[in-house]
Amino acid sequence: MITATIAGRTIEVAAGTALQHICDAHDTPVTFGCRAARCGACMIKVISSADNLTPAGPGERAVLDVLALSPDCRLACQATVLDTVTIDVAD
Repeated sequence: MITATIAGRTIEVAAGTALQHICDAHDTPVTFGCRAARCGACMIKVISSADNLTPAGPGERAVLDVLALSPDCRLACQATVLDTVTIDVAD
C-alpha cells in the first residue's frame, strides 16, 4: 500500500489506483464534472511527488494548457497514483 494525501487527508491506496476512484471512495473535496478531461472541474494542485502520477495525456494536456494557472496542476479524472503523492484542490 502507498499513501495519497488529498487536501490534508492521508489515505492508504493500492498503487495503480485511479485518482478519481480514490476521491469518490473517500469523500474528498475534489469535485468532478465530465470525468473525461473536457471541463476542468477536477483541477488539482500537486504539492509533492508529481512523478508518482501517470503523465498527462493529450486530452488532459489540452485542457491544462487552457485552464491551468500553474504547471503543477492536473485533472484528477485523468491521473493514476503510482506511488505516494500529496495533492490539494486547485485554487
